[in-house]
Amino acid sequence: MKKTILFLLLLSTALFLSGCGEEEEGEEQSSTVSGVQGWHFQGRDCLACHNVDLQEEKNLLFGGTLYKDQNITDQDDLNNVCGGKQIINLYDSGFNLTYSSKDYEDLDSKGYKGKGNIFILKRMLYSVSPGDYYVQITDENANVLAVSTQTHAFSSLPYDINNSADINNRVSCNSCHIKGGVQAPLFAQINKNLCE
Repeated sequence: MKKTILFLLLLSTALFLSGCGEEEEGEEQSSTVSGVQGWHFQGRDCLACHNVDLQEEKNLLFGGTLYKDQNITDQDDLNNVCGGKQIINLYDSGFNLTYSSKDYEDLDSKGYKGKGNIFILKRMLYSVSPGDYYVQITDENANVLAVSTQTHAFSSLPYDINNSADINNRVSCNSCHIKGGVQAPLFAQINKNLCE
């Protein structure tokens, strides 16, 4: 009996330790074979970790989560989140494309494995020129998923965890766009059928 209990303890410890590695705590990584995307704290303030707790190579210029619709009941339910690869486009007041996340990708980044993630790594684009921009989210085939009806201000100042919902520097999308927040969660307004 003691040998059986000892064996089970050793087996469970080995299984537990085999799950540890380079991936961040709480991050279920996707299977590269099936293409399924995993969970990654969707709906939370991305920059609170990615500009405060994590090393510089994982810092974000801005980031957020795109949901299928604005009436989510559970931000952790992967069925509510847009899958696939989303592109963030910033347009100036004359509707000229100024920045696109497709121009600042690091294909080796694990960030693309988290379902619903929209972001630009800070090491790929350090800052956005100060100004007001319309934000558009598309899929990788340029199908429009969502467009802001009002401009978003960027000051090019660093993220401030004590003022994450800074209306003059909207780098942390989920600080405002969250269930019960200042704005509804970011959602596919145009065609949620394009969400995987």
